[in-house]
Amino acid sequence: MESYRIPGKLVGTVTPVGVVPKRLAPVFRDRDELPASSDLGAELTAALRRSMFLIVICSPSAAKSHWVEQEILQFKRLHGGDGRVLALIVDGLPYASDMPGREAEECFPRSLRFKLGPDGKLSDEPAEPIAADLRPEADGKRLATLKLIAGLAGLRLDDLVQRETQRRMQRLAAVTVGAMTGMVFTGGLAFYANERRIEANQQRIIAQREAAAAKAASDYLVGTFELSNPATENPRTITALTILGRSADRARNELRDQPQIQVRLLATLGRAYNNLGLFKEAQTALEGSLPAVRTVGADGAEALLALANTYKKQGDLDKALATVRQAQAQLGPDITQHPGTRGYAALIEGQILTSKSEVRQGVAAFDRALAFYRSAKDTSPASLAMALNNRGLLLSDDGQFDAADRSLTEALAIYQQALGDRHVSTGKTWFALAQNDFNAGKLPRAEERVAQALRIERGVLDGDNPTLADTLSMQGQILQGEGKLADAERSLREAISIYRKAFNNRPHYLIGIADVYLGLIQSDRGDTNGALETLADAKRNYDASYGKLHPNHGDLLVNRAQVLAKAGRMAEAQADCAAGIQILRQTLGADASFTKSSAATCEALSAKPRKAGSAAAP
Repeated sequence: MESYRIPGKLVGTVTPVGVVPKRLAPVFRDRDELPASSDLGAELTAALRRSMFLIVICSPSAAKSHWVEQEILQFKRLHGGDGRVLALIVDGLPYASDMPGREAEECFPRSLRFKLGPDGKLSDEPAEPIAADLRPEADGKRLATLKLIAGLAGLRLDDLVQRETQRRMQRLAAVTVGAMTGMVFTGGLAFYANERRIEANQQRIIAQREAAAAKAASDYLVGTFELSNPATENPRTITALTILGRSADRARNELRDQPQIQVRLLATLGRAYNNLGLFKEAQTALEGSLPAVRTVGADGAEALLALANTYKKQGDLDKALATVRQAQAQLGPDITQHPGTRGYAALIEGQILTSKSEVRQGVAAFDRALAFYRSAKDTSPASLAMALNNRGLLLSDDGQFDAADRSLTEALAIYQQALGDRHVSTGKTWFALAQNDFNAGKLPRAEERVAQALRIERGVLDGDNPTLADTLSMQGQILQGEGKLADAERSLREAISIYRKAFNNRPHYLIGIADVYLGLIQSDRGDTNGALETLADAKRNYDASYGKLHPNHGDLLVNRAQVLAKAGRMAEAQADCAAGIQILRQTLGADASFTKSSAATCEALSAKPRKAGSAAAP
């Protein structure tokens, strides 16, 4: 909230709480700022006296806390009222104390639920605090933040929402224009370099061509942000999806005669769709550019790689790998040319091979990506870190946990220096470190690291982004392994809900992985039939995504065996274990770390069935 810049048109407005400032600062946080004091009571009282508002982070724990109760009472007594106490819900249910059987879910402390009487004590008169709900299924981070800011500034929520929408559209327009103009400018520089080596008449031809290309790109950009019908289109209702869809249509239709520009623009749009989790839209836009891609040689590689990434995210691994191969072919046989693009192609290839559990080939692909990136003069630190990150994950899958941790820690350091502690890529690397700890059996550290990843991602991603689902799924797996079943189930179900929306309710192996852990939770609770049904759904998702036997099929059978053994159905359990180990030996090899650990699980099954299994990495 301290960094939020209130829209300029609202600054200076006189409201019931005073003149609206440019920023709401400073914000005092007792946990961060009190520990340095030698007298917490005096310091806290002084801070409450200086503060105009009190924001209470509400949860069942807060509702039971004596100190939270006293802090709210102290603030109300100092400021003589209830209107300046704001609530931020993070868990539980407001006023649940009035609902028989649900009292434990109450998230509002008593001093928040009731008004202060003239004697400075709580009365029986209910208070109605301004409340924002941070949880994804309620307000979510953005709306919750705006609600609090509106309360602090004395503004109407609608004023901030409308201004924020306009601001986001302006940023979107600026970023899109900047990115696409940058591509045109970069293309111009490439052509300029060639001009130095050709004859004067060819220079003039190229200059004329570039001028026409620049004009076409400029007209395209301007037209994209024009209203198709100013009499009926409200600019406040135009979304990022509207802009992207309009851009893709116009690029295909209006730039047919300039395929290089068309392909560059559509590659950028495809990446934007992928980043937003809009895979079907990305596929439509990129597949529509394929006729142009085939005519522009190496310039078409980026569009093909964006398409390969789209197929990968949708679970179509064979098609994704074939598209990467096509991109590599279009780059040509001279590996000294286009090292940055070749590095990215090797990176995508490695990611696909990781999902196919082809460990050696995957590590080799990531090593090639690192070599290309280090030879390219313009490689960004983020690209290098991404290759290290992916390489670390694959080493972890192969049981090389220490080597994986070194690779991932190097990636994290690069991301933190280049992008900061709150960037989504930094969050993804915390996720990778958590997954490595999980694979190594270091569950407490894995829980800490996945929570750090989730904090970052919830701060920068929308609540339906598949990246968030990946982290929630991993958090569920870790918590299930620690026996924290309720928290694990909540994370897994949220992950599955996001996945189903992102994949248009089609089968996907990531849903299958989350299903496996839900099944184990159901088994731990004694619901054998429910567990077996959930594991059957996992198999349907695996079958549709992989199209053939995959290590996760073997892992699924081993976990199913544990469910059966827990129910006393030992003959079926032993048969599933044998079949699962056979699949793991066929796909990963008998010497693979995961194969050996699964075999040990099966050997111990009849003597002492374990409560939790482990899923192979996607």
